[in-house]
Amino acid sequence: MGNKLIYVDNTSIGSKHEMFNTSSLKMFSEIYDEVTFYSSKTVKINIFNILKKIPDNISFKYLPVINAKRRISGYLFAVTALLTSCYILIKTNRNDVIFFNYTVLWGLSIQLFLSKILNQKVIFMFHGELEYLYDSKSPLNSLSSKALRKIKEKNFTPPKNVYFCVLGESIQRNLKKYVSNNFYQKTIFFEHSYIFREKVKSKKINDGFLRIGNLGEIRSEKLFIDNLIKFSKLLESIKKIKFYSIGRIFYNKDLLEKNGIKTIPDSHVRRLSRSEMNNYMSMLDYVIFLYPKDGYILRASGAIFDAIDNEKPILAIRNEYFNYLFSKYQEIGYLFENTEEIFEYLNNINQQNTSIDYKKIKHQLSPEIIALHFKKELEKIKFL
Repeated sequence: MGNKLIYVDNTSIGSKHEMFNTSSLKMFSEIYDEVTFYSSKTVKINIFNILKKIPDNISFKYLPVINAKRRISGYLFAVTALLTSCYILIKTNRNDVIFFNYTVLWGLSIQLFLSKILNQKVIFMFHGELEYLYDSKSPLNSLSSKALRKIKEKNFTPPKNVYFCVLGESIQRNLKKYVSNNFYQKTIFFEHSYIFREKVKSKKINDGFLRIGNLGEIRSEKLFIDNLIKFSKLLESIKKIKFYSIGRIFYNKDLLEKNGIKTIPDSHVRRLSRSEMNNYMSMLDYVIFLYPKDGYILRASGAIFDAIDNEKPILAIRNEYFNYLFSKYQEIGYLFENTEEIFEYLNNINQQNTSIDYKKIKHQLSPEIIALHFKKELEKIKFL
């Protein structure tokens, strides 16, 4: 009998987190003899669209996931996610490993309790919520905030066979400063992988304009918005640049456009499809990331991998996560200290002069290669 992983996605619908879901599922299929994937039906459809050919050792099972559009459905979503987590913990064979790709944070204590009494082997995946360990302006509910405070306490004692996973070595290293030693000693990591395209079509328009784009969601995060508006105002003096926002907008779209940032139609009310995003990105010369220096300490950026997939050089404000990626793999563009430096670079550019081996970096960040490292992590904790 071979080793088996139970992969649980009980929080996603449709295209939400589709690339992380797909690439991490593919990674686990390289490690385990058998993988059972629990998800909503729409997530399964999106994974099929990205992977094209599903590995033979992956099987699918349906879990109900509520589409949280309003407050009441939001409550139902949260309760259903916790109930399905408990269901998986209770029904799974103790010899199998359970991987929750997004942790139902508000119900973490219940899940840890069940994991302990049932002696289950469990990996809880953490993402951007970890940044609220040090950010006082947390949008999390009181129970989720309490769970984060709990993992900072010295007396926090996770069950023997429970581990916590983060997306990258730099995040694991930074985490030590913000959590208890007991939590930190039970953390493992794997790098964010991606299902890259081999051939990418460029649709650059030869009209004399340089096209740059901010890639990813825009939310009401003050330092990021300040950088975005400030940078856009600097660009006003360069007539031959068009600045785009490519991604979902959870902010005042009219204010962005008033400040010279071109947006995608209806992007303030809907998520862009992957084909739409790739189509708009194909026209760009550079992708811009203006996250503040103290951002992305405890979370990864999926958008940077979208830029690599589209083979677009990156211009970004230097932060710890970008420093890590640029040093670990290769330079995939240029890092700057502030928006003024990016502006000066664009203002003085004569022609795009970047030589990036995209084929090499796509290979390094493929699920097959990332699986080689994570397999060793899993062997260390005897989950293989």
